[in-house]
Amino acid sequence: MISNEVIRLISVSDSPELTEEFRAIYEEAFPPDERREWTQMLELLNNPNFRLDGIYHQGKLIGMLSIWNLNEFRFIEHFAIRASERKKGFGTLVIQQMTSRITSTIILEVEDSSTDLAQQRIRFYERCGFWVCKSEYYQPPYSVEKSKVKMLLMSYPEKILEGHFSKIKSMIYRSVYGLDV
Repeated sequence: MISNEVIRLISVSDSPELTEEFRAIYEEAFPPDERREWTQMLELLNNPNFRLDGIYHQGKLIGMLSIWNLNEFRFIEHFAIRASERKKGFGTLVIQQMTSRITSTIILEVEDSSTDLAQQRIRFYERCGFWVCKSEYYQPPYSVEKSKVKMLLMSYPEKILEGHFSKIKSMIYRSVYGLDV
């Protein structure tokens, strides 16, 4: 098993740090409807509520993590480990590091359970202590050329209560996707 000391999350503070290697990890991990255009990602680096981290192992970029600080909770917009580095325990270590340093609720989107791969991702997050929210949720389109995507919200360390779902969804839609809801 890999020890925690060999995983480092390094914040990306300006666009020259977003290398083609970083971009390749992002685009490989997420289909077009589930990701921003690269220029949008570069613009977000100026947003004080957005944090983008490179995930490093032994000095090598192996993944990326983007998180929004929405005051009441943290929202993971994207989390990816390079395909060649998956199933080695890196994802679990990143989640453990993140949940140990973030004291508020953490919420993320995950594909609904319609495919085997989506079911594996859901089980991964459940093993890390996340809960599936059963309320219907769609990731809004990132642009007019893209489609909305049926997703599930997951939360840590506690379940999203039915009465809180609408407020959480509105905060995500407004802050992350720029929708006026």
